Amino acid sequence: MSDKMWSSLSRRNFVALGMAGLAAISIALPQPAFAQSPVIAVSFPNSSLQGAVIATLEAAKKKGGELGYQVVVDDPGTDLKKQINTLNTWIEQKVAVIVCVTLNPAVFESVAKKARSAGIKWITYAEKLQNQDATVGFSQYESAAVLGEYAGKWINSNLDGKANVVILGYEGAFWGRSRADGIAKGLTSVAPGATIVARQDAISATEGLETTRSILQAHPEVNVILGIEDPATEGAYKAWIAAGRDKADPKAFIGGMDGTPGALKLLRSGDTIYRASMALPLIDLGEAIATTADKLAHGETVAERIIALELVEAKSPLADKYLKQQGIE
Repeated sequence: MSDKMWSSLSRRNFVALGMAGLAAISIALPQPAFAQSPVIAVSFPNSSLQGAVIATLEAAKKKGGELGYQVVVDDPGTDLKKQINTLNTWIEQKVAVIVCVTLNPAVFESVAKKARSAGIKWITYAEKLQNQDATVGFSQYESAAVLGEYAGKWINSNLDGKANVVILGYEGAFWGRSRADGIAKGLTSVAPGATIVARQDAISATEGLETTRSILQAHPEVNVILGIEDPATEGAYKAWIAAGRDKADPKAFIGGMDGTPGALKLLRSGDTIYRASMALPLIDLGEAIATTADKLAHGETVAERIIALELVEAKSPLADKYLKQQGIE
């Protein structure tokens, strides 16, 4: 074999070996966690416990898929450290967009700034941060005020403007305080003669039942119960009945927020003291998460997308509408 032929063959072998080596190296390198499609990552505490939220996030997943995204959801419960750790992991993975429920907004400013510095778009759900690209959600305070105003009008019409009111809230989170404040402001602005005798934390059905049971023992005069979450007021309704009170008492009022199946079924029947809920337009809200994320990812500016909650009264056809959105006939 000539020197020229050997040289040519050696070069080919060297190239082949080099390519094989590069292939081996590429296989050995860690692959991105999300390699198939850009990711919209949603951090939503307690989302797995709320039927309305689950329906919203399913709508976001569906719309996101249509737009070419993978929508992933993490539920850290009430563990703030776990939530922050997951957000930092998403930043390292360089997801396209982070959507975050911030129980205490100020705590999330630094992690939001870190995400945006890494080129990740940040959407704050139902709140606003200084370090964000957009807000998607609904106005906590104003929506709650509508419930308070409606209850106030009912009190004026049915109780001559006088009532003993309980507000079931959640002081541990900014959104909870905003909703409770909105309810109180709306109520007293319309029915200044109503007296708020207790304002306590309760957002789950169990908490609503136990808290209301204790309140009714301490304040048997209570005849209006308003809550920032329907599960809590559903629990309050059960406590009312368990205390031997009339479920259809014409002088009593219970109302909540978010439009859960239990609340909507009571409103559909229209024959109980459960008289109102501020229902979330679940599909619209979920789709807004995905479409806003897509616009931001493509360089568009979207300051906020606010979806209005809708007041559902007893015997309103809206109860059926929102039940169907959650797959319930």
